[in-house]
Amino acid sequence: MATLTATELHNVQSKPKLGFATFGRTALFALAPLAAFGGVNLAAESLGLMPLFFSPLGLPGWVGAGFHLALIFSIGISMGLVAHKGRRGAIALRWSAALVAAMIAFPFFAAPLDSMTLALVMTGVLLLALATAIRMTRISGMAGWFMLPVIGWIGFGAALGLAVAAAWAPPFALINAQQPAIGAN
Repeated sequence: MATLTATELHNVQSKPKLGFATFGRTALFALAPLAAFGGVNLAAESLGLMPLFFSPLGLPGWVGAGFHLALIFSIGISMGLVAHKGRRGAIALRWSAALVAAMIAFPFFAAPLDSMTLALVMTGVLLLALATAIRMTRISGMAGWFMLPVIGWIGFGAALGLAVAAAWAPPFALINAQQPAIGAN
């Protein structure tokens, strides 16, 4: 018959607590960016500002808002997975906090921007997302997988924005412009 020492018994009993604590921390980090978005949205709405979400292919704006919230949730899960990893985790949390701040702020100032500026801002957010994902993936492979949809969606938006901006920028702008032919008066 096998017997357990007091140390072994303590190690066996502490394992489920560690798993529950990790789950709780991850859930807290996943919901915190959504709560921050809700608070910013409430404050902005009281000032009369409404967010504009990226919804390609003729999709309604609420679909883009749903994707946006899902991406913020995905970043939050990644944050929870790297939160307890020491100094490297703290650095990754700072990068991910900056990405969450950019993702929360972007829909509120996107409307007045022209297509070129909007594409450049979106590309900047994409570069921030890539840098954050690299830092998170070095710490936790699972966190990197949760960052993959963020990079995909932001990358698609940045590529689409740059394509539209390039189509209306010189030298193509002269071809696309509606100008009367010479001597057609």
